[in-house]
Amino acid sequence: MRPLQIFIEALRALNGNRLRSALTMLGVVIGIASVLLMLSVGDSVRAFIAKELAVLGSNQLIVQPGTPVDGGVRRRAGEVPNLTVDDARALAQLPSLRGAAPALQGFFQLHYGDANSNQTVLGITPAMLELRNWQIDRGVALDERDVQSANRVVVIGSALARKYYADRDPIGQVVRLDGQPFTIIGVLAGKGRTLDGTELGELVLVPISAMPLRLSRPGLVHYISLQARNASQMDDARQDAEELLRDRHHITGDKKDDFAITDLASIAETGSSIARGLSIGLGVIGAISLLVGGIGIMNIMLVSVSERVREIGIRMAIGAKPRDVLWQFLGESVVLCLIGGLVGLGLAALGALGINALDKVVVSLSAQHVVVAVGFASLVGLFFGYYPARRASKLLPIECLRQD
Repeated sequence: MRPLQIFIEALRALNGNRLRSALTMLGVVIGIASVLLMLSVGDSVRAFIAKELAVLGSNQLIVQPGTPVDGGVRRRAGEVPNLTVDDARALAQLPSLRGAAPALQGFFQLHYGDANSNQTVLGITPAMLELRNWQIDRGVALDERDVQSANRVVVIGSALARKYYADRDPIGQVVRLDGQPFTIIGVLAGKGRTLDGTELGELVLVPISAMPLRLSRPGLVHYISLQARNASQMDDARQDAEELLRDRHHITGDKKDDFAITDLASIAETGSSIARGLSIGLGVIGAISLLVGGIGIMNIMLVSVSERVREIGIRMAIGAKPRDVLWQFLGESVVLCLIGGLVGLGLAALGALGINALDKVVVSLSAQHVVVAVGFASLVGLFFGYYPARRASKLLPIECLRQD
């Protein structure tokens, strides 16, 4: 039998009992849809993490205050600032680092003319823009003169610009921060998030020297961003930064560090590992559905063989060979799984559209995933359809014809 003839005969046989065929392929449909969707979600989550990390900048390290003990009670990390702008300047001189950028962070009510909103405000130096790969869409960026002179200027995110200055140019407009007037000189481009999860489009940047925070002593900062010269120097950069800060903070011997250094790449890798684990776990569930669907197909094909014994006998009596019968029933099993795989592919595409509608991550079915779906469906059909097909091919024509 030729492949086209096998395919046509398989469709004719399956069409003869449409309801049973549809119920049989249900397990394959669910399994293929689950596997496809989970593979796609895993890829999308990893791409999302990589994109967010790219906004923060490559080869990044973050220095934060440690977890001090006050009266025997351990306080939250970062609650008591002990890092300074001078620490950042000293770190920037390390040969293993490309730069260091201190930052002050606060949550203020900003007044835009008659409107106001609560926004995260970041006091930075120009080095922060370079280390984090933040670009300016309109206007100019903060520069060293703004920091040295504590100029009351501000760069706002693109979402704020659209929200409050949709009908006019925000450059040159005045906003009030903690009651003090600041002039908008630039608008940030792009999307992403800061370390605390603030959308880049909602961010407000001011010179660190003009940040209206009342700290216990001048020069303190909430954290310092570091950037290693390349990925291979991340460990050296971390070790050099630790040694320098321990020396500057007079920490000797076994004394606990009063700071903590976090590797953003390790955080991203942790997130990717979680996404991989989630994909594998849910993919296993999909594989179990495929296994159950395959067992169902084997069961139905065995029933089909027993129902069509006389048909098999007639075919062999008029010249069909055992291998023709084998290919006939194996073809029905494979076609059943392929149709189920295509329906599962459509179901996965609908699921991807539903996830995309949430506007959190973008899920897409790649060509590789489609090939995986078709391959899995074919293998399930071949594996679980072989035994019933072989059993049919071993029947003797004379015994088949004797049955009613």
